[in-house]
Amino acid sequence: MKKEIKSIGILYVMLIICASVSLAAISGSTDIDVSLINQNPDPAEPGKYVELNWKVENIGSSNAENVIFEILPKFPFALDPGESAAKKIGSIWGRQMGDNGVTVTYRLKVNENAVEGQNEIEIRYSLDNGISWQKPGKFYINIRTHDAILNVKKVSYTPDPMPPGKKTVLSIELENMADSLLKDIKISLNLIAVLQTATSITYNELPFSTFGTTNLQVIKSIGAGKTKTVEFTLIPDPDAGANIYKIPITIEYSDELGTNYSKSEVISVIVGDEPILDPLIDSTNIYMEGQVGEVDISFVNKGTTDVKLLDVELKESDYVKVISASKVYLGNIDSDDYEVAEFKIYVKDIDDSRVPLIINYNYLDPTNNKYEKQKTLYLDIYSKNEAKKYGLDGAGSSSGGIFAVIIIIVVGYFGYRWWKKRKKHK
Repeated sequence: MKKEIKSIGILYVMLIICASVSLAAISGSTDIDVSLINQNPDPAEPGKYVELNWKVENIGSSNAENVIFEILPKFPFALDPGESAAKKIGSIWGRQMGDNGVTVTYRLKVNENAVEGQNEIEIRYSLDNGISWQKPGKFYINIRTHDAILNVKKVSYTPDPMPPGKKTVLSIELENMADSLLKDIKISLNLIAVLQTATSITYNELPFSTFGTTNLQVIKSIGAGKTKTVEFTLIPDPDAGANIYKIPITIEYSDELGTNYSKSEVISVIVGDEPILDPLIDSTNIYMEGQVGEVDISFVNKGTTDVKLLDVELKESDYVKVISASKVYLGNIDSDDYEVAEFKIYVKDIDDSRVPLIINYNYLDPTNNKYEKQKTLYLDIYSKNEAKKYGLDGAGSSSGGIFAVIIIIVVGYFGYRWWKKRKKHK
């Protein structure tokens, strides 16, 4: 009996010794813990660099010798040429944790085509100078475009300028300047401005109406670096004045991370037709060759667009000599109005029934586009018999005849007074 008790005691002591040895072995082992402290910047931006900082700790009691830390970069991350992926840390003491842990830093280039969101980065470490390796787990780097920029690249419309009362197709080309997809894009034309005060609401309506569509267009998505175009059909009001009009637009969209963006822009369009300015002979008192007289040239604005700074010149030719100033400034002519340029000319002796009057004129439209034009008008010339037949023989530069008539009247008047005085004295 005593022998059995003694055997049991010996066995118990051996179990205690074995347990102690096992605990000592466990507590004396190395236990490496790796954690990603931070990334700078956070989030990282496509096409730029990101700095990654890892903390390597030994939570075991035994020292870790010949420690090597290595990063395994893959798309969208890359080390600069010449930079080593492996870093020799050497020894990490037992219980070297917290602020005493080893910090390992890498600087990586983020590919321009990186997808926004969480992107995996792998690392590994070796405790036997690179003979065997261990991976501590998965780490993720946050990537996001700094500004998801959707740019209004181009605005065009046909016809240009926009004619009042007629349909015009307005095209707006949008460019995704971000490095990732943009989606749910809404483009609105703000044709009615709401001005709200404490006491009233005022609506300021631009002179445009949409036709066939609303003032809102939607694009499902635009890829990174890509462009897409939306079209609106507009009709300027029939009485819209020729001018440059500013149209506010609102653009709303989202990125792949679900972040919403909204921006306001202003586009400009020109309304107005090309001015229709038609010169014609308004009146004249010249009907025969060899006469000096006046000719009035009227300039009629038959279009919907006003004209300004109109200059007119009557050119001399083999048929006409300009006696007055050859250039006349008429200034502005409103739509459906006219101005008259007056010239005094001498019609040379010719053998022709029509005398060409060469008119050069230039002017600006309301948006300062310059027009330079020339037109030839024709002055009808009659023979003496024709002029007499039509009752035109006393017109024009029968100035000598008129002068003679005046002299006869004056002489007659003074002769009459002289005769009357003489009779009175008698």
